[in-house]
Amino acid sequence: MSSEPKQARGNGRRQLASEIAQAIRLRMFRPGEWLRQIDLEEKFQATRFDVRGALDELAIRKTIVHVPNRGYRVAEVDMKTYRSIADTRVILERAASMAVAARIDAATIAELELLATRFGEAVHGGTRIQQSELNRAFHQLIYNHCGNPVLEETIWALRDRSRGTNVTMWRSHEALLQSDREHRAMIAALKARDGEALADLIAHHILRDMEDVMTTDQRLTETSQRRGSEVSEET
Repeated sequence: MSSEPKQARGNGRRQLASEIAQAIRLRMFRPGEWLRQIDLEEKFQATRFDVRGALDELAIRKTIVHVPNRGYRVAEVDMKTYRSIADTRVILERAASMAVAARIDAATIAELELLATRFGEAVHGGTRIQQSELNRAFHQLIYNHCGNPVLEETIWALRDRSRGTNVTMWRSHEALLQSDREHRAMIAALKARDGEALADLIAHHILRDMEDVMTTDQRLTETSQRRGSEVSEET
């Protein structure tokens, strides 16, 4: 346990909320898991006041759920809701992509190329945490240039909420390789200032993930049902 004093974060509670959301994305906290405030205080070296503020912020985003008289737990997202989130993300991220293509500069594109290279390296020799963090940094840098902070905030709230399924990202190495290829195609579209091409790539990126999640969930459900049937027959 760290002996460093906890620091009041003031307006940084939103940053603390982002750090907790990242831990949820990385499966440090699983869907449905209860979050103990005292554990979060120690893990993030934050005050009780700031942790409570961050949890309230995440509850508003629906990344977590507040249960009166019990506390907070990580949201669980069913497949119907997941599909609705993905469909909404397509609408919002397509609009953001069009704005980004018109606003982004050469220096930022160079930063994206560096992130894409680092992600490609992580695909072949990095950890899942490194892959996830680099992927988020890549997309975050894109949407930082959409010119609409409310749109950007809403996009990330939906992205974080979609992590409430029990199915993880990149269920195969090929899925990682595909993300790597798509990142490089997005950069090419930005260099050409082709907003339509970027929007189409982003939409495909989202819908491909949705199809993978839905397929994996169906397989898990069928396996569970089959095992249940086998147990029933044995008894």
